[in-house]
Amino acid sequence: MGLVEAIHPVLGTIEYRQPMSKLVFIGGSLLFFTLVFVVCGLVSYGIKTYRNLRSREKVFWNLAVVRALYGVFCTVMGSWAIWWDEVAIKDVVHATTPTGYVTIYVTVGFFLFETIASTTSDLLFGKFNPLLNAHHFVSLLGHSLVAYYECFHYLGVSGLILEMSTPFSALCWMLLKCGLAESFMWKLNQVVLIHTFHLRSVVECFLWVQTYKNWTNMWNEMPFPLLAVFLGGLFMFSLVMTPYWCYKKTAQLFNPIDWNFNDSKRKGNTNGYTVDIHNGDGRNKKSK
Repeated sequence: MGLVEAIHPVLGTIEYRQPMSKLVFIGGSLLFFTLVFVVCGLVSYGIKTYRNLRSREKVFWNLAVVRALYGVFCTVMGSWAIWWDEVAIKDVVHATTPTGYVTIYVTVGFFLFETIASTTSDLLFGKFNPLLNAHHFVSLLGHSLVAYYECFHYLGVSGLILEMSTPFSALCWMLLKCGLAESFMWKLNQVVLIHTFHLRSVVECFLWVQTYKNWTNMWNEMPFPLLAVFLGGLFMFSLVMTPYWCYKKTAQLFNPIDWNFNDSKRKGNTNGYTVDIHNGDGRNKKSK
């Protein structure tokens, strides 16, 4: 029995290849994450730190909550695919499962939401994060191709465990904004976050090993657009994104500043912090 069948038997009987099924799951995922974003914004107004944030930071706060929720989902689904899925592993190209379909469709819906929200925010506030946007675009394109070609569930779902760092990254930023950079909670979370990037490298090695072991089958049987996006994305994650983000989060452990909003330091007093702008000390201290 697969994971989604254990949650509810009906999920094992759905015709996932039908266009209406795809529309319902992808559209439902997009709507769900949009609602989480809106509800988070409404509920967070009860938090003083949130009310003191600038508009773009409020959007980032809401996105952080949505990303954390999705990261937990991916960690569960990716772990299932790697350690417990006995069906998809038999044929990494053609094997499909109900759990794989649900995971892929939810992922397409999430990255649709993420791409729309991030692009809208970038255009409204004139700030762009090329690396993050590239991550969103490759993930959306890759999983959309998996949904379209209806194959490649094993590695397509296994790779989602790379999102294990996302909940800790979101918590890192939110605690930072609450003025808790010197707290034990923030430091502990940061250490765990750094180790999730170490584990990401382990997972990426696992994906490369699986690609090597199944290369003949993948080269002969996989649709070329899907194969090209998978290899391109894996190269990008393994050689650029994971090493760079691991370095940034390690540096942040010793110098807890907000790199997402580089002008925070110039503003001196903001979001629960007092920053010494005269001696150039980038290390933030809690305001009294």
